[in-house]
Amino acid sequence: MFKLFLKFIKNPLTGPFSISIFLLGMPYLETFFLNISKSFLFNYILLFLLNIILVELIFRISYKIYNGTNYLFIKSIPFEKLYVEPHPYLPYTYKKNFNSAPSELYNYPLHKNFFSANLKTNNFGFYNGPNGDRDIQIPKPQNLFRISCLGGSTTANYISDGQKNFSYPLELETILKKKKENIEVNNCGTGGYNSADLLVRFLLQTIETKPNLVVIYHAYNDIRSYLTENFKTDYSHSRIGLGENYWKFKLNSFIPNIPLKFINYLKNNWVPSNVRYSLLEIISKGKINLNIDYTKGLKTYERNIQNLINVCVKNNIDVVLSTYCFYLHKKAEKSNLNKIYETIVLKENEIIKNLAKKNNLKIVDCNSKIPKDNEFFVDTVHLTPKGMKFIANEIGKAINP
Repeated sequence: MFKLFLKFIKNPLTGPFSISIFLLGMPYLETFFLNISKSFLFNYILLFLLNIILVELIFRISYKIYNGTNYLFIKSIPFEKLYVEPHPYLPYTYKKNFNSAPSELYNYPLHKNFFSANLKTNNFGFYNGPNGDRDIQIPKPQNLFRISCLGGSTTANYISDGQKNFSYPLELETILKKKKENIEVNNCGTGGYNSADLLVRFLLQTIETKPNLVVIYHAYNDIRSYLTENFKTDYSHSRIGLGENYWKFKLNSFIPNIPLKFINYLKNNWVPSNVRYSLLEIISKGKINLNIDYTKGLKTYERNIQNLINVCVKNNIDVVLSTYCFYLHKKAEKSNLNKIYETIVLKENEIIKNLAKKNNLKIVDCNSKIPKDNEFFVDTVHLTPKGMKFIANEIGKAINP
């Protein structure tokens, strides 16, 4: 804007005219401001500040009543710390060998004392190993039994208690090393991925790691596509690539953090600033209809998981399937959306059981075994460290390397 103004001033046609107007107008502006009384200015500023305070209070109280929790101030992640990037065939991928955004307390509905872990990604763009950056060696070392865990955020998600990082694949490796020392469990999950994304990424990348066994713990993330109008079996009716909205994260780095929660809320609804909270909104499109017939969606989910199994079988990779854990806690019961999600997840779990039977695969029914209480869950699907250890132990029983 300033450069444009300078060009306007320097222009031989517009410059003299604009300068003349500015000089002629200065005395009138001075007179105007001098005539305004000090008391009027003071009252105006005071009224403005009181209105800001009132709006902030109304926002905080309304948000608390409507959502049952206080609004968490969302800090912007600098663009250079954004840990996802566009991909030509996937909605996004994690950046490879990248130091992610700093650890921060995460506003989980059931727990307020867990951190999102400060991790680095490995050479495949996965959060793998204790600190996230353990590379997957190519070619695979001889005599190594390699396991790949596929899924969304409930697989990829690391939770930290401030001292140690937790994920179920990490816990699974600890358990299985008691059976066989030369074993490696790789976390090949990506937050927000649906079954189509899992299939595509496995075909294009994960299969290169040559796993001996694949664990599929996946449901839930497809549901938004089921409930979006004008359903298409490739999910193109409900998903767009990150590249189309990547500019929003870049724009946000120029907008300062103002310490008012209602402004922070408006800002993040207009230009999402923190990928941990807004990534799925950025890559989603279409109108949600909670009364829609989602039969086609469930058939698409079944097709995608079956195709993933087919690829594994063709490449002599063993497969272990697990049902998906869902906990409709007291806070979640208030939402009709959560009740619908629970119903659909249970249907997805039935599909998983049927696929295991159809393909003669091992099935672990984690959902029916895990205790449904706050000790094991941080929300309806994400697990506490205790919950992660529980499902890792159950899955570990089905694996004999």
